[in-house]
Amino acid sequence: MRVERGTGNVVSVEFAVLYHWHAALSAADDKWMQYVLKEALPDLQSVDDMTVDLYKKVMMIYGHKLMDTEAKEWTFGGLKRGPDGRFSDFDLAEIIKGCVEEPAHAFGAHGTPASLKVVDLMGQLQAREMFNVCTMNE
Repeated sequence: MRVERGTGNVVSVEFAVLYHWHAALSAADDKWMQYVLKEALPDLQSVDDMTVDLYKKVMMIYGHKLMDTEAKEWTFGGLKRGPDGRFSDFDLAEIIKGCVEEPAHAFGAHGTPASLKVVDLMGQLQAREMFNVCTMNE
């Protein structure tokens, strides 16, 4: 059964789409995401210029990079694996400690970091195009 646009609890789906956790990311997470975007797109002048198509290109670059690398060789945050293939417990603990100590952004109308605004946009487009959800104004 298809629900008519703008009626029932369909509006709550759109509301849920708007309130992802991106707005709560820390400044350090935003900085990392900006690095990821600019590393894949060195000619990108500003993360404010990010489009859905450019973001998909970045994710394809990283996705293919991961697929072309054995999982036991994956790394992140500049960590190096030891001879046994494991990360240092100390290094992992430092990353976790840093994440815990880094404050999250406050939720709000303009809280989503610039590097993830396109992800919010993609969520809204998916809600409208795939789920046939109305806009908040509708």
